[in-house]
Amino acid sequence: MPNSIFYTGIQLRTQVFVVLIGLAMLALVLNLVRRKRLREQYSLLWIFSAVVLVLCAVFIRAVDRLAGAIGIYYPPAFLFLVAILMVLVLQFHFSTVISNLREQNKSLTQELGILGAELRDLRCALEARTPAS
Repeated sequence: MPNSIFYTGIQLRTQVFVVLIGLAMLALVLNLVRRKRLREQYSLLWIFSAVVLVLCAVFIRAVDRLAGAIGIYYPPAFLFLVAILMVLVLQFHFSTVISNLREQNKSLTQELGILGAELRDLRCALEARTPAS
């Protein structure tokens, strides 16, 4: 079988399984976006990940050639490299999102403190104007 022009180095059922996993992941992400359980801006990286997973399974020979071109002669190691890089991109993205949310929380807390102080001052001023009964 290794001499066949259709031989890709992995079994067909493994290739089909990976494609199905990628399509299921894509369907899950799109469904979560549709039901407003996942925001569009966060879904883009997950959609990209699912598409890369499907493309790597479909075009496994291209993955083999690319792995050889960068000096990796064990194709599963290349797929692990791609997976690790995708996780790093996701971590970087979520780190920036968390940093922005932290700054927003800080600003909102400061504004809430200022508004609370203004409210206390207004109540004191109102009580000072109103004659005691």
